[in-house]
Amino acid sequence: MSDKDSLDNNEAIWSSTPLSVSVTGQCSLAFANEPAETAAGSPITTAFRSTGDPIAVQLFDFNNKPLDKADFSASRTSVMVSIQTNPGGGTLTGNTALSSNGIADFNNLQIDKAGTGYTLVASASGFTTSAPSKPFTIDGQSQPCPSTTTCSGSASSATTSGTATTTLPAPGDFIATSIGGFGYTCNGTYQPVSDAFSFALFDAAGDPQSNTLAVSLEIHKSLVQSSGHPGASSWQICYASTSQFNAVTGTYEPMTIGGVTYNTGLLLGCTSTQGPPCVQGRHKDNAGDVIVAFLAPGDPYGRG
Repeated sequence: MSDKDSLDNNEAIWSSTPLSVSVTGQCSLAFANEPAETAAGSPITTAFRSTGDPIAVQLFDFNNKPLDKADFSASRTSVMVSIQTNPGGGTLTGNTALSSNGIADFNNLQIDKAGTGYTLVASASGFTTSAPSKPFTIDGQSQPCPSTTTCSGSASSATTSGTATTTLPAPGDFIATSIGGFGYTCNGTYQPVSDAFSFALFDAAGDPQSNTLAVSLEIHKSLVQSSGHPGASSWQICYASTSQFNAVTGTYEPMTIGGVTYNTGLLLGCTSTQGPPCVQGRHKDNAGDVIVAFLAPGDPYGRG
């Protein structure tokens, strides 16, 4: 074998042509901790009434592998959370955080206005925007029930006021109320015009309780005068509930509110055979406001 043959068989021959490396996929974001229901102006966490862990966003590499402390991008990446679905017209604060070990924690994320069906998205430079969070509710207020025989909550807007009261709440129960932040109608010719009033009794874990609430919905005279319903007797309650209920014939239908399917319809009057939910009475006060009183269990909505 010649020296040339030896070289031909054993030498590595290098080419000056550069190698081409192709990388597919993009870095991405996803919610590691999802938002839960709380009151306007309170921290949004993973559990009812700001009692859980902070909302968190996980960073992923282009192979969809979670970034961790060994990855350069996992530390000190600025992540922003924004409102995607904004039923209440709320403003989000506390929505920027720096990641650490591949996670960005948002310790004081808040929305200032009530609404049903808010969703959030997360974004960061060099990362694809996350999928939306699960829909969640921001209540106008959420307050603990006192250790008495009754528990009440109220909410109001320029044209609509609502009060919900229950008797014999259990220790640790909360009552939550809101005006507005969503809209819906009932089947048929009756067109509700007031803001929607949401009201519910929850236990400490955020589960709706079945207690019947006595509800008073007051519609301001300016809305009464422009509504086409001048007399108190013509006002109805367009009601929405996740539970089935008896309704005025032709008005009952399912409807999606805030990502959840509700049953909607006009409430029947309370009688010896028709229990809650039902309308107890209607009247006008001296100021010309219409007040409709009704009974309702669970976690419903009502509007006139």
